[in-house]
Amino acid sequence: MKNIFDTLLLTEIFQGLGITLKHLFKKKVTYKYPFEDTPIFPRFRGVQYIKTHENGATKCVGCYLCQKVCPSECIHIVTDCGPNGERLIRKYELDLSRCIYCGFCEEACPVDAVHMGRNYHTTDSTRDHYVINMKTLSENYKKELADAQAKGEQL
Repeated sequence: MKNIFDTLLLTEIFQGLGITLKHLFKKKVTYKYPFEDTPIFPRFRGVQYIKTHENGATKCVGCYLCQKVCPSECIHIVTDCGPNGERLIRKYELDLSRCIYCGFCEEACPVDAVHMGRNYHTTDSTRDHYVINMKTLSENYKKELADAQAKGEQL
């Protein structure tokens, strides 16, 4: 008897319309990405950056600790011996397609050069653009620094 009553009066349809009307005027909980950026939480870990000195030289000393602790083996470093016996970084590559953004490289860095950034816009049509080098990582630092200064924050 109840099923026939529900079928004739279309109560389920009106229940659904009631729920729709109830949520129609509530605050939106979704964002129109990529047209609208989502809020970034304080502990978010995005694409890495490498700090530089005032003269533009990177703070990285090529100690290989970030490469050793990386569980996804996405960091590749090649160094040479400099004229005074110091280590010169010939190649520093980070494969973003393999990176799991765990932050171990940031924790292992003895000179506080590697940091996890707040940028998460990494989409591209080919895998070749996911391998970034020291120059891109240093440019990421400049972008992060400019963003932080615009917001009145410190890196």
